Amino acid sequence: MKKQAPPSSALWLEYVEAVLDGSTLVGEYVIKAVETFVDDLARGDGFRWKFHPEKAEKAIDFIQKFIVHTRGEWAGKPFLLSPWQQFFIANLFGWYDGELRRYRTAYLFVGRKSGKTQLAAAIVIVSMVLDTDGAGEYVFAATKRDQARLGFDEVRRALLASPILRRRFEARRHDIRGPRDSVCKPLSSDSNTMDGLSVSLGIVDELHGMRDGSILRVIKSSQGSRRNGLTLAITTAGFNIDGPAAAIMKTAKAVLDGVKSDERTFALMYQIDDGDDWKDPTNWVKSNPGLGESISLEYLNHQSKQAQNAGGRAVVEFMTKHLNIFVSSSSQWIDRDNWRANFSEDEPEPGALCYAGLDLGSVSDLTALALIFPRENDFLLRVHFFVPERAITRKLEDDESTIYAKLADLENVHVTPGNVTDYDFVRKLITGHHTNDEGRVLVDSECLATKYNLKALAFDRYNSSQLITDLTNDGIECAPFGMGFVSQSAPTKEAERLILDGKLKHNGDPVLEWQLGAVALTYDPAGNVKITKNKSGKVDGLVALIMALGEFMTWNSTDTTPELPDDFVIRTI
Repeated sequence: MKKQAPPSSALWLEYVEAVLDGSTLVGEYVIKAVETFVDDLARGDGFRWKFHPEKAEKAIDFIQKFIVHTRGEWAGKPFLLSPWQQFFIANLFGWYDGELRRYRTAYLFVGRKSGKTQLAAAIVIVSMVLDTDGAGEYVFAATKRDQARLGFDEVRRALLASPILRRRFEARRHDIRGPRDSVCKPLSSDSNTMDGLSVSLGIVDELHGMRDGSILRVIKSSQGSRRNGLTLAITTAGFNIDGPAAAIMKTAKAVLDGVKSDERTFALMYQIDDGDDWKDPTNWVKSNPGLGESISLEYLNHQSKQAQNAGGRAVVEFMTKHLNIFVSSSSQWIDRDNWRANFSEDEPEPGALCYAGLDLGSVSDLTALALIFPRENDFLLRVHFFVPERAITRKLEDDESTIYAKLADLENVHVTPGNVTDYDFVRKLITGHHTNDEGRVLVDSECLATKYNLKALAFDRYNSSQLITDLTNDGIECAPFGMGFVSQSAPTKEAERLILDGKLKHNGDPVLEWQLGAVALTYDPAGNVKITKNKSGKVDGLVALIMALGEFMTWNSTDTTPELPDDFVIRTI
């Protein structure tokens, strides 16, 4: 039987009705949140919690009457809440058991540019006015103080913009004093202000960027003496699929699915559904309920087109920021059309400056040596591959259609005899040094170090071998390169920028293009990125490229940190 909303002229109840009859397009879990609301209304006297429409509408009316927009084209105009915002506030302020607030915890997951910071500020202001909790403490909490101040500063601007509210509040630089000795302030985990709290309402902004739930736990534990304490987290999705925001969303969905029970947590989750085409503008309203108001369709169209054209990281960011989907990796890095647009018949000039990256890989599979040649406005890229003969025949036995069948015919692929890559071949190509059958070291003048000005070579510090020692003894500047997020992120982002700008010129190497299809981008909670491989395929050449570019960036850093004098001494007192 189709659920029906109770009759009312209130806009938030009109929203309930529109969700239930399908005239407002929302995602699966917004529908379930609305259905839960209607079911709870219908439970009657047997249900502990009672909904008080007058309390809900009092909070809504206060916001719309006394709070104004503080920035943009709407600055100075009343903050008229959208239907979905009214529904959220109605749930926070309408459910009680006597004087006991139902919800102790609330989560709002919504796409970027949905006005969540202003909404949070409005909730703080109306709470400071309407709450009867004496000497209430209202905080904006984040890992960094700058982030915590965003919501706090919005409260401050809203109060200063309202002649009526200015008379009831003292909006100071670092705290705000309100009715009944209430106080509002920003708090961050990078300060010493998290101790001794007694929080009435704690706002946690951008929960997706937090590595753990420690801030949430601190706020919740501080509310033990607050009968009607509320913890509110408002966030978009992010990269940390194992972080607190993703875990909370998973639990909230389990509650709405009826798998778990929690009557004192309210979650409103705006996101596209599984199976939705992320490129279809029709679906975007599911994660952006303010579409056409706080965010325009034209803007999202532009962002979507840019993501589709760029691929990889751009797609991930569009999905997390605007579609509210947690994503830790992307199966696409660079679109092939963008890659092919960098094709050039230019060849490196003899004596040209270059930087190298060496991915030794597995001894029984591909080893890659990437060379980048910086020019005035772009780079040239050349990659050499080394593969043992047995690896080719083994792959042919498995699948004759594989690119391994063509490797031996490519000029930049060096097949070494036997079952494992002979690193002596790698050394010979780079410096000319190699050993003959009698173990004597010989020098071949036809080598990269002679042909070009090889400035430095980066190698995987966790997979070094005697080869690195030999290359160092041959006179090559060798530098270890980490395979983690910190080391890879900057050169990976720079490589993407260069490719999209048409400034990483290659010669159409078929091995590189093949490997491009095997790249998966992986992100850490801070948004750092590195390339890994899909379940199948190889990425050795692209990893070597990232290493070479990272070495170039190291040598050409603009870091101007002054060096300490030789006689500098640290003393403890």
